[in-house]
Amino acid sequence: MDCEFAGYLQYLVYKLSEVDQAIDRDDLAVAGSVLGLSTESEWLRNANAALTSSSPEERTEADTFNSALASLITSVMKKDIQSSKVASMSSASVSERRTKLMGLANELKGL
Repeated sequence: MDCEFAGYLQYLVYKLSEVDQAIDRDDLAVAGSVLGLSTESEWLRNANAALTSSSPEERTEADTFNSALASLITSVMKKDIQSSKVASMSSASVSERRTKLMGLANELKGL
């Protein structure tokens, strides 16, 4: 994998960690400011570009990640702390599975 894509994935791990920490503190305002209002923020577009592959299994994981992330954004925007906690765990889990599938789990810090 190219260094630029690995950097995007590392940044994704960092951002999801920030969101998770904010949600753990019940601070949905901070979680929302890190996430942004949609899955179209630049850092998420870059992460999706890095997660995109021609493998059907990897595409399925990328779609699952996008769905989990959309659910997380919606929960945070609705100020629903319990749903946000569940969605945060789901997003992190899918992200971890995806990077393992790509063989990058050992290269990324904080995963």
